[in-house]
Amino acid sequence: MKKISLYSIILAASLSAVACTDDDNDVAPGYDNNFGTGDVPSIVSMSVENEAVGVDTIDSVIVTYDMPIYVPTVHSVKVNNTYADSVKVQNSNELVIYFNTVGNTSYTVTINKPTVHNGNFAYAPSSAFSFKTKIINTFDASAFNIDENLCNPDATDEAKALYFYLRSMYGKQTLSATMASPAWNTITADTLYTLTGKYPAIHSFDFIHLRWSRPLSNSNWIDYMNTTVVENWVKNGGIVAAGWHWNVPKTEADKYNLNNYAFYSSSDMTFTAKLAVRTTSWMNTQINEDLDALSQILLQLQDKGIALLWRPLHEASGSDNNQWFWWGTSGAVQYKKLWIYMYNYLKEKGVNNLIWVWTSQGTTAPNGDDSNWYPGDEYVDIISHDSYKIENHESIKEEFDKLREITNGKKMIALSECGQIPAIDNMLSNGDVWSWFMPWNGEFMTEKYNSKAFFNEMMNSECVITRDELPTDLKAYMEENKK
Repeated sequence: MKKISLYSIILAASLSAVACTDDDNDVAPGYDNNFGTGDVPSIVSMSVENEAVGVDTIDSVIVTYDMPIYVPTVHSVKVNNTYADSVKVQNSNELVIYFNTVGNTSYTVTINKPTVHNGNFAYAPSSAFSFKTKIINTFDASAFNIDENLCNPDATDEAKALYFYLRSMYGKQTLSATMASPAWNTITADTLYTLTGKYPAIHSFDFIHLRWSRPLSNSNWIDYMNTTVVENWVKNGGIVAAGWHWNVPKTEADKYNLNNYAFYSSSDMTFTAKLAVRTTSWMNTQINEDLDALSQILLQLQDKGIALLWRPLHEASGSDNNQWFWWGTSGAVQYKKLWIYMYNYLKEKGVNNLIWVWTSQGTTAPNGDDSNWYPGDEYVDIISHDSYKIENHESIKEEFDKLREITNGKKMIALSECGQIPAIDNMLSNGDVWSWFMPWNGEFMTEKYNSKAFFNEMMNSECVITRDELPTDLKAYMEENKK
């Protein structure tokens, strides 16, 4: 173990954070503070630096004094208010303190008076020092056998390179992400930069206003055909994701009434996944129009060499016997037909720049196991989960394990939406290392859910990837790192 020199530690002024005192309170009952003669031993170095972080797990600490030392048979050395396993003196002036450590844990070692003394029983004052052990990543890579190829055999080189990068990072580090507010901007990413000085690796957009935008409408509010915002994000080194709160007319009579469109299901909505894939229905005509418009936008991005993490038709199974989006109200079988319909439709349009991300709500969803809603390995590249139940930035390993079971470890897992973010220390310590994490926009970017201090800790962790840490050329990265 590396020792700290006398000059870097200098006690009191010298051991700046090592607590020392000569008060009577330091002495156990029955001991005279002035008992013994001569200079008292002083610490000159420790094998673990005071207030060090990222320390390897250890089974002992060595404290070196400036003279030969002696310790009684019954010592008073504590580690986090519990007596050390044992202590001994070696090399005449080194106190060896034995105790076992675990990862990602803070320790305070206190050498109480009277423990260490000189040859004339003059006791050293009490002293204390602290350190924190490194995070130990308990992610179980053996539980996964990630598909090497994308589900689309015609995927673009950019999509392949992005997927390769995500696979290479999976289980080792997690990517940071933000969600656009409300759809076609980087406001939330800019907010995170203001808080932390770091941009997220991934920024997600939303086609929620597709019907109000070109090419379906002449609205000047949001123009998805103008892809400048996405292009700029990529030029600055970022990864693009996109989802779709798919607004549809509640009834056929509402087709030309954009004020009566919705993505949430309701008692007055007749639009369903079952009828949407029926080629003779007006609903099928509607979704084809939407997919045609979406294709034009995605093909623009494809022509510019931009791949997307594409997460449509999310949270279909809902919870508590309530499918809250229209694409889930017909049940799992019809939902999967709609997913596959979209996949084939976009592919037939020549859209090959997508990495398909499916969102599960867990394995206790309505209508049986949520795996019943999984469209199949041949139509999905990554699976994900949305959770707004995280408290105290805790790990949600149980949900992570449920998701892994759905594909038997063939697909990477992402935390595609959340309120509170699980702390990276908790992810690593418990083994639920998500491919990326994405807090929702608005209040979820505030102190109520994720404080400035928390965001700074996350974005500056060596285990969280930010935009500036991404490879400048993913295709070159893939070529250099292929086995």
